Parts: sequence; C-alpha cells; structure tokens
Amino acid sequence: MKQILPILCVLLLLSACGTATTAVPTLTATPLPPTETPSPLPPTATPEPSQTPTATLEPLPRLQVITADNAANVSLLRTLEIPEFRAAAVSQCSVDFSPEGSLLSGMCDNSTAPVWEMRSGSLLHTLLPTASHEVAVSFNPKGDVLAIGGFTDEIRFFNPSTGVSMGTFATLPSQVWDLDFNPSGDQLVSASFGTGLYVWDVTNGQQLWSYGDQDGLRVLSVDYSPGGETLAVGLAIGGVMVIDVASGETVNLPLAAPVGDVAFSPDGQWLAAGSDDNKIRLWGTADYSLGPTLQGHTHYVNGVAFSPDGSLLVSGSHDRRVGLWDLRDGQLIKFLEGHEYMVLRVTVNPAGTLIASISWDGTVRLWGVPEG
Repeated sequence: MKQILPILCVLLLLSACGTATTAVPTLTATPLPPTETPSPLPPTATPEPSQTPTATLEPLPRLQVITADNAANVSLLRTLEIPEFRAAAVSQCSVDFSPEGSLLSGMCDNSTAPVWEMRSGSLLHTLLPTASHEVAVSFNPKGDVLAIGGFTDEIRFFNPSTGVSMGTFATLPSQVWDLDFNPSGDQLVSASFGTGLYVWDVTNGQQLWSYGDQDGLRVLSVDYSPGGETLAVGLAIGGVMVIDVASGETVNLPLAAPVGDVAFSPDGQWLAAGSDDNKIRLWGTADYSLGPTLQGHTHYVNGVAFSPDGSLLVSGSHDRRVGLWDLRDGQLIKFLEGHEYMVLRVTVNPAGTLIASISWDGTVRLWGVPEG
C-alpha cells in the first residue's frame, strides 16, 4: 500500500470523540539550521525550465454555481493528466485553485509540478524541469505566489502565472505534508509528517514559531480559519488539534483514527475533518461541540472541502469516489465515480462552479454542472 497511515495503526490507542482545552507554552520560534539563507519574497528571480504547454483545448462549458440543490447534476467535465507522474511508495497529494479561479495546481507523488489555466483546462506550464516528489501546494491570497513542498524537505515558491522561481525556505527535518497561507498572505504554515508545524514570515523568510517539533508530532493536514486567528491540525495520532495563533492555547478533539484532512467552512462556523474510520465529522467552532457525522464512504476519507456558500461539503476517499454532502441535513447527495485509484484531496473554485479532485491514478478531474 502506498498510504503510510496503516503503518501507524498499531499506535492508535486513543479514545474517540471528545474535547479538551489545554494551555500550552507560548509559541516561540525554534530556529532550524538552514542549508541556505532564507530568501524574502520576491527575491531576484530566474526562470525555471518548463514543459512545453499542451495544445489549447476547447473551453469548458458555461457552468452553474454548484449548491446542495443542483449537486445531483454534477458530472465529469475534463480529466487532466499530471505531467511525468510516477507513483511513490509513500506519498500524499494536494490541489488548489488560485484566488480568482483562473489557475489550478496539483502535486501528487513525483511530477514536474503542473499549473493549468481553467478557461479550458490546458496545461499552462510546469514549475520544475525534472520530476520531483512534491505533495503540497498552496496559492497565496493575492494569487501571485505559489508554494510547493514535499519530500525534498523544503518549501519552494513560484510566480504561478509565469512559472518563475521566487526562492526557497530553509530545509526542514522531515517531509512537508501540507501548506496553507494565512488570509493576509504574510504567513505560511507548513505541516511536516514527523516534526510538527512551522509558521514562516513570507516577507523575510524567517521562521516565527514551531509546534510539536520536539515531540515528533505527526501532522497530516492544516487549515487556517477564515479570520486567520486559528489553525486546525489533522494528526496521524490524536485526532484534531485547534491552535489559537495568538495565545498558543489548544483545543483537542480526540479521534481513534488518523485525520487525513481538515477544513473550516467559509463563515468559520464549522470545522470538518475526514478520517481513516471512513467518516467525516463536523464541529461547531463556537465551543467545538461535535455536530453531524457524515457516513457513506467505504474507505479512508482523505480530503474535505466546503462550497463557497457553505451548503455543500465535498470529500475524497480511498474508495476512489468523490462525495457530495448536503450540510442542511447531513445527507449524501451523490458519489462521483471515475478515478481509477484513491482520491487524496478535493477543492472547490472560488466561484463555486468547479470541483477538482486529485488521485493516485495520476490525474486531476474537473466536475461541474453545465448551464442549459
């Protein structure tokens, strides 16, 4: 199996759902010995060689906004091949739309780090001249910086429109499993599978603080709340942890299964988590009391994402399906089938008209509801 999480199952001796608030020491920076001087963004930049773009495809059809009311009509629109994809024994995937929705990037196993334009789904360029094991990707809120990370144990930055390299942050002690910019775009959090969280000042490349690096905290996913005051963290062991960025106080939401992905709703009122017990749980963020539990997947839930209007939750699973859930009543609307292998992550574009799913089958698939 490519998924690393089953290896950890013998360690999962924790209790099921509950909440606990813990005051932790003030979060302070734990400097890493860099292999090179961190660069502020943007530094002097030089272009990276990139793959010749594919021929322009026919434009995607005009699309309806996807809501819980029309989600039953969602269908496959286009399949995007990840360039120079090569499977790895242990890996992760990540997919993200730019803030205005015109670009999409997806990292999975080994590839040359593609960026697609969304008018037609054509490959715009690749960021790397040769395939690299990159698994995490995040656009900044302005859409002019794209961060990637993975098994090179470092974070690299690019101009997503041009493919030009913008710099690299210090080498980390373990793989980068997930990345997320804060809403203002001046900070970036990186989740490392074996050494916890690191938060960086994007303007000068300095590490602001770390959490769990001394304890071997195994982090699988991370997400900033819409206001940026809170971080949700999905753990391989321990469930979900919510960190107050200012005070360092944590709220622990214990689960017996690894948590593959976490996501806040657009209004910040809900936190969703997909886990290896095949379930999706939602907590109300007012007091982190457990709300609905969504069941229907038959294997690990690896990815969760809300629609912009908050009425719909999208999920990706080891059962090779993408789930669409009505959050008004917690019911499954539809499973989208077509991926030939496990679905690792999902995302919805800012307009709410496109769903993207990325899989270990080496593809990103675009789903939507055509007009008419």
